[in-house]
Amino acid sequence: MPIRFPVLKRLICGAVLTLAQLSAALADGAVVMTSAICDNPRDAIDTLWVSRRYGANDVFYMRDDTNAVVPMNTAVALDTRQNVYVVSHGNADYVGPFAKAQFAANLLAAHPSLPATVYFDSCNTASGANTVLAQTNALYGNQIPALYGPQGACQLVGNGNPNVADAENRYGAGLLPGNQFAAVVGNIMTVWTTQNYVDSGMTWQAACQTYTGNADMASLDVFRLAVQDKFLNAPVYPIGESHNYGLLIQWNTGGTGFFQCGLQNGVVCP
Repeated sequence: MPIRFPVLKRLICGAVLTLAQLSAALADGAVVMTSAICDNPRDAIDTLWVSRRYGANDVFYMRDDTNAVVPMNTAVALDTRQNVYVVSHGNADYVGPFAKAQFAANLLAAHPSLPATVYFDSCNTASGANTVLAQTNALYGNQIPALYGPQGACQLVGNGNPNVADAENRYGAGLLPGNQFAAVVGNIMTVWTTQNYVDSGMTWQAACQTYTGNADMASLDVFRLAVQDKFLNAPVYPIGESHNYGLLIQWNTGGTGFFQCGLQNGVVCP
């Protein structure tokens, strides 16, 4: 039986609406960074992964001096975004330079409405007792649907593929045999700490520290994108002399997916 035009029109319109809703859901995310962006290229590169995986392109920065969360590349307020992706070096007690309780309080001040998701791309944030996941959820009345964090050191895992977009974010990953991981890490840090960032007259690390210290968000965002270009598009060969970060992603293998807690899966945050 042929499909009548009104039925076909409804099907097409429904498909368009579904795609529009999906696009809106993917775009409804924001990244929160800290001054740990200056430690090495990892944080800047992980924001690219979050963008490709979750469509979160609005980037914010939590200031060391005022605890305020300020926009880096957007005119919208953090509180308008339902999904928050924290990209920062960390451990069981700190997210970047912030003790976990202080970080949770800063996030609440900047995002007073209930978020749908808080994802911590920050090592060991789901490890130990009274984690930053638990403290963050508690400040929102333990009503956040989903919180995620690693229970160990986390890294982008390519399992033989250097492409950021295809990587998985895992903790406890191993290394593929035949890697030159230590050499490439050493090369990356040599560039980071000794070579000049474009024509700034400062090393990459010093430039980053200058922009974060001055809360110069426009320059920091340009820097973040330049890091992605510098360290993901660097020559691969000879491998022992390369500073291509994609090699590290390629060599990372295995690992465990992030711990999840919150109302969505009924698991209490530790």
